Amino acid sequence: MKITHLFILPVMLILSGSGCGELTEFENKQVQEALSDSLFTTTESWGINMEIMEDGKLKLKLSGTYASSIKNENQNITKISGPVYIEIFDEEGKPDTYVYTDSAVHLPDKSAFEMFGSVRVNAPEGKKLRSDYLKWERQKDRVSTPEFVIFISPPDSIAAEGFFGDSDLTNYTLNEGGGRAVID
Repeated sequence: MKITHLFILPVMLILSGSGCGELTEFENKQVQEALSDSLFTTTESWGINMEIMEDGKLKLKLSGTYASSIKNENQNITKISGPVYIEIFDEEGKPDTYVYTDSAVHLPDKSAFEMFGSVRVNAPEGKKLRSDYLKWERQKDRVSTPEFVIFISPPDSIAAEGFFGDSDLTNYTLNEGGGRAVID
């Protein structure tokens, strides 16, 4: 009788273990949904201060009133409410371009910022850019907008529909328009 029990126990363990090997399609879907829910994160911050460094050098400082970050498998985005202030540093580590805006969106996967509402850029040599929207692709050092801009390069100022250039406003293209605009 004892020999029978010793023989039946391993057989039952083998049979029960083989039944757990594969999940049905429905069970796989449930597992994936449960895992994807755990990979979705959101955070909120008040009084945000962000610094981005590359190769041990400070590249930019950003401050804002409030930020909410959303991260999942489809997106990684931080929305920043303002006023938002961005300080961009040159190769020697000195601040050289300043950006003020009502709100901004940081897309870290694309290394980009989008700025909304009363965007004001103050660059070296007194150059200034004013618009309601501006996109900055940080790694490419490219700023652009399809919207109305006022570009000031003392002693001239030009109004146009659309702008494309670098962050310190030294190399740029204005799309349509022209003329002088009075800025207070």
